[in-house]
Amino acid sequence: MLNRLKGFLYDCIGTIACFGKRSSPSPKLLIIKTDEIGDFMLWHKFLDELIGAERFRNHEIHFCGNSSWESLFNCFHRGKVARTYWLQKNVFKRQMPYRYHFLRTIFREHYSCVINLQFSRDKTFDDALVLAAKAACVIGMTSNLENVRSYQLGYDRKLYTELFTYPERPIFDFVRNRLFTEFITQKPSLIKNTRIDPAALPLLPFTLQKPYFVVFPGSRNPARIWPASSFITVANHLHTTFGWTAVICGGPGDTTFSEAFLQGYEHPYVDLTAKTSLPELMSVLKDAACLLSVDTGSVHLAAATGCTVFGIFNGSQYGRFAPYPKEMADNFYAVYPDEVAKEISDPKQVQERYEYVVDIPYRNVSPEQLIQQIKNHYHQ
Repeated sequence: MLNRLKGFLYDCIGTIACFGKRSSPSPKLLIIKTDEIGDFMLWHKFLDELIGAERFRNHEIHFCGNSSWESLFNCFHRGKVARTYWLQKNVFKRQMPYRYHFLRTIFREHYSCVINLQFSRDKTFDDALVLAAKAACVIGMTSNLENVRSYQLGYDRKLYTELFTYPERPIFDFVRNRLFTEFITQKPSLIKNTRIDPAALPLLPFTLQKPYFVVFPGSRNPARIWPASSFITVANHLHTTFGWTAVICGGPGDTTFSEAFLQGYEHPYVDLTAKTSLPELMSVLKDAACLLSVDTGSVHLAAATGCTVFGIFNGSQYGRFAPYPKEMADNFYAVYPDEVAKEISDPKQVQERYEYVVDIPYRNVSPEQLIQQIKNHYHQ
């Protein structure tokens, strides 16, 4: 009942925001992508092909993104679009004046075309922006139902004028993004992987002595936590085997996890928790021997730099975000609990159980499983 009441309030705010005058109509495109860091890294290289499409040749192009990865967008794409909007998703969800002003700004721009880049569309966020734009041309993907409640079914029936549909499941998100780009541009995409040009990354304001490996022990999602003791066991193996120094990374919200790791880790380390921007984190990863992390945006940042990834996963959305196709990254190791590893070998089980988020604890992955992958990779 509470969610329904919130939804009704959001609808009212959206309706009120769309009253009044708009700017004069002109060819103007709004591109929307408000999901998370990993989603951005699996898409952003297609931006150039979208804005260079013949159908948008005379359009002024604007972009609306998630404020959590604004620094990454500016690092790789600064100056490519005429205007950017950075959505603070938690504020947009909780503070109605902010929501109203953001939607009203979108409405008043009078866009002729909108592209929503998200597969798991959400009535609360990206589709609310699409609705506020009131564009004649609205392009999107046929959504899965991950973010749609039962009482919301069909809300978007008349929202889109062009829908891309690809029935295969699972499909790696980068591949889906490439196919969607080709659907819009009507040209084959030249983008084959997520690798970035290292020269685009910033120089670090400090020096890291090589060789080192990166430990990313935290997650914004409390369900995606691997025990500090397990990270310590694997980190101990890397140090005693190779002599590498541990570099601990994370955002401001990860300090608790970093502290828990450092309380039990007795070898040399450098603590960079909350001390780097996302582009600087990529600079750290670029020169690292490997990354240890749970299923967070860090694994996608690392993959884009070519860093070897040893990631802890629980089977959620299997095939969409991990494992990486070998032709894209042959040094990306997604490690699953034994019971999950058995089931994901069956495509039917994958489709029936692992298409969405599952509640299998990440702690079910043992440190010995990760150590075995490390031994296999380095031919120990």
